[in-house]
Parts: sequence; C-alpha cells; structure tokens
Amino acid sequence: MSSSPVAAEAFSCFLAQLEADGPGTGGGGARSAEGVTAPAWFVPVAAALFDGQPVEAATDWARRVYGEVERLGGRIPFGVVHDWHLRTALPMLVAASARRGGTGAELETVRALHERAAAGDPGTESEWAAALEPALREVYRLAYAYADAFATATANARAYAAANDYGEEKTEEFAAYYAKLNTGANARSFADAHALANSRAVAAAYANGDARAYAEAYPGAYVHAYALAEANREAADGQEDERCRAAYGRLAEGLAESLERAAAAAA
Repeated sequence: MSSSPVAAEAFSCFLAQLEADGPGTGGGGARSAEGVTAPAWFVPVAAALFDGQPVEAATDWARRVYGEVERLGGRIPFGVVHDWHLRTALPMLVAASARRGGTGAELETVRALHERAAAGDPGTESEWAAALEPALREVYRLAYAYADAFATATANARAYAAANDYGEEKTEEFAAYYAKLNTGANARSFADAHALANSRAVAAAYANGDARAYAEAYPGAYVHAYALAEANREAADGQEDERCRAAYGRLAEGLAESLERAAAAAA
C-alpha cells in the first residue's frame, strides 16, 4: 500500500517537525522545529502506520502522536516498543494465527518477553533470539500473499497442462496439486528466510534496549508484515484492502496509546 499525493503531503507536514538529522541529533533521531528530538526508530514506524491509513484518519493520528512526542520532549522511552507489542501487535497476531490454523504459542512466548521487559527485566539476547525466530516465522507465514500466489500457480499449472493435452479432468487435478505444493513451499521459504534474517538483529536490540540497533533493523517493515498478517486469508474474498487499512488503524491506535502511557508516566 502506498501513499496518495494528499497523504504524502500531509505526512510531510508531520515530518517537517521531525526533520531527520537536525542539529544536535547526532544522526540518531529526528528533530522538530521546536527542538524536540525523537529516536531514529520512530520515524519509519510512524511513516508505515501513517501510510497505511486513510488520509483523514492518518492526519488526525499524526497530530495526536506528535502531541505525545512533544509531551515527552522527544525522549520516547524504548519501553514504548515493548508496550506496543505487548498490548497491540502481538494480541492481534495471535488472533490472526488462530484464524489460519495456528496456536499462537510462538507469539505468546515473545509476548511474555515483552511483558517482562516492560516490567524492567529485558531478558537476554539468547532468550529473545530463541523466541523471535519461530515467532517471526509465523508472522511471515501469515503475511505471505498466499491467495494471490495460489491463484498464479493454479493458472500456470492449467496453462502447462492444457499445452500438454492433459484433458479437462487431469488438468484440474494437476493444477490443484501443483498450486498447493508450490505455494506451500514458497510460503515456507519466505517465512524461513525473513525469520532467519531478522531475529538476531531484533533480539540484540530488545535485550539491550538499544534504540539505534532497533532503528537499523528496519522496524517499519515489521509494521507492514503485522498488517498483512492480520489482513491475509488463504482464499481471496475482495476484502483484503479494507482489512489491511483496519489493521494499520489498530496498530496506529495502539502506538498512540503506548505513547500516551509513557507521557503520563513521565509527567
């Protein structure tokens, strides 16, 4: 999902107050015209959440979020990341897993670690890595565009069968078999590759409460994966875009609430 010109302009106004690498940020954050500095991970996360919402809702959300960033003086504690995952992202993903035949157990393990971290016990890097790899594998399994891939594989198989005179009945049998086998294998490879590539970097950031390391782990990409995991179904039903916008809205609302809690605690 990409921004309309209006959405892009609205968000540029939001980020005009968080201009990247302003004086005194040391390259590690974004500074507003009023001198409020936000950590570097916040901008890609906010950008992804803004981009996924309808223009009016996104603009209202940006004003609300910027107000909380100002209340915090830009000093957004890393605990916001844990709180957001604990209260918003992971409950949504557990429910999505259950709808797609999973147990959500891998995700619940990570949720427990976020709960510990939010309470002041960050856990070790090895604990996070051991929990994140299977959890991210499940996230990316859910985020894979299974319905589209299955439809493409089916069409390709039918074309091959027709070109080789399989006959109508054998063509449908071959198409169903090939599409299931091919799409399943591709979905597993997609999930495995992303989980292996990302789990170690995120584990180090979480264990050390390292905002810069988290920023370097492409946190905006996780926002997109979470929203797709919520929106995707095994069969296309025409509601994917609507579900995706709702997922971005839910994630955005959750981040705003996490910022509000942090600002209230800091007051």
